[in-house]
Amino acid sequence: MSAFEFMDPAYADRVLRSFDRQKFMTLIGARLVRPAPGECEIHLPFMPELSQQHGYYHGGIIGTIADSAGGYAAFTLMTMHGRADQ
Repeated sequence: MSAFEFMDPAYADRVLRSFDRQKFMTLIGARLVRPAPGECEIHLPFMPELSQQHGYYHGGIIGTIADSAGGYAAFTLMTMHGRADQ
Protein backbone atom coordinates (compact mmCIF):
# COMPACT_ATOMS: atom_id res chain seq x y z
CA MET A 1 0.00 0.00 0.00
CA SER A 2 1.38 3.42 -0.91
CA ALA A 3 1.41 6.39 1.45
CA PHE A 4 -1.38 8.91 1.15
CA GLU A 5 -0.34 12.17 -0.50
CA PHE A 6 -2.06 15.36 0.58
CA MET A 7 -3.63 17.34 -2.21
CA ASP A 8 -3.87 20.46 -0.05
CA PRO A 9 -1.00 21.03 2.40
CA ALA A 10 -2.97 23.94 3.94
CA TYR A 11 -5.95 21.70 4.79
CA ALA A 12 -5.82 22.42 8.55
CA ASP A 13 -6.19 26.20 8.13
CA ARG A 14 -9.00 25.72 5.60
CA VAL A 15 -10.87 23.33 7.89
CA LEU A 16 -10.46 25.52 10.98
CA ARG A 17 -11.64 28.63 9.09
CA SER A 18 -14.71 26.78 7.88
CA PHE A 19 -15.51 25.42 11.34
CA ASP A 20 -15.20 28.92 12.83
CA ARG A 21 -18.05 30.01 10.55
CA GLN A 22 -20.39 27.34 11.97
CA LYS A 23 -22.75 29.48 14.04
CA PHE A 24 -24.40 26.50 15.74
CA MET A 25 -21.05 25.13 16.89
CA THR A 26 -20.32 28.54 18.43
CA LEU A 27 -23.73 28.58 20.11
CA ILE A 28 -23.18 25.24 21.84
CA GLY A 29 -19.53 25.97 22.70
CA ALA A 30 -17.94 23.33 20.45
CA ARG A 31 -14.30 23.70 19.36
CA LEU A 32 -12.46 21.91 16.61
CA VAL A 33 -9.18 21.17 18.35
CA ARG A 34 -7.39 18.81 16.01
CA PRO A 35 -7.91 18.42 12.30
CA ALA A 36 -5.71 15.65 10.91
CA PRO A 37 -5.80 13.87 7.55
CA GLY A 38 -9.07 11.95 7.58
CA GLU A 39 -9.72 12.86 11.22
CA CYS A 40 -11.36 15.60 13.22
CA GLU A 41 -11.51 16.05 16.99
CA ILE A 42 -14.22 18.31 18.36
CA HIS A 43 -14.46 19.19 22.05
CA LEU A 44 -17.73 20.17 23.67
CA PRO A 45 -17.65 21.23 27.32
CA PHE A 46 -20.57 19.91 29.33
CA MET A 47 -23.48 22.32 29.62
CA PRO A 48 -26.62 21.32 31.52
CA GLU A 49 -28.64 23.19 28.89
CA LEU A 50 -27.62 20.51 26.35
CA SER A 51 -28.60 17.55 28.52
CA GLN A 52 -31.68 15.38 28.67
CA GLN A 53 -33.76 14.68 31.78
CA HIS A 54 -31.19 12.27 33.27
CA GLY A 55 -28.32 14.76 33.05
CA TYR A 56 -26.50 13.22 30.08
CA TYR A 57 -25.91 14.90 26.74
CA HIS A 58 -29.01 14.81 24.59
CA GLY A 59 -28.71 12.42 21.64
CA GLY A 60 -29.33 15.30 19.24
CA ILE A 61 -26.18 17.05 20.45
CA ILE A 62 -24.15 13.86 20.10
CA GLY A 63 -25.50 13.41 16.58
CA THR A 64 -24.66 17.01 15.73
CA ILE A 65 -21.05 16.65 16.88
CA ALA A 66 -20.67 13.30 15.10
CA ASP A 67 -22.07 14.79 11.87
CA SER A 68 -19.69 17.75 11.99
CA ALA A 69 -16.69 15.60 12.90
CA GLY A 70 -17.35 13.20 10.03
CA GLY A 71 -17.89 16.00 7.54
CA TYR A 72 -14.76 17.85 8.57
CA ALA A 73 -12.72 14.64 8.59
CA ALA A 74 -13.67 14.21 4.92
CA PHE A 75 -13.03 17.91 4.27
CA THR A 76 -9.40 17.48 5.40
CA LEU A 77 -8.84 15.25 2.36
CA MET A 78 -10.50 17.47 -0.24
CA THR A 79 -8.95 20.04 -2.49
CA MET A 80 -10.61 23.34 -3.21
CA HIS A 81 -9.29 24.36 -6.61
CA GLY A 82 -9.54 28.13 -6.77
CA ARG A 83 -12.23 28.39 -4.08
CA ALA A 84 -11.44 30.86 -1.32
CA ASP A 85 -14.90 30.77 0.26
CA GLN A 86 -14.67 27.33 1.87
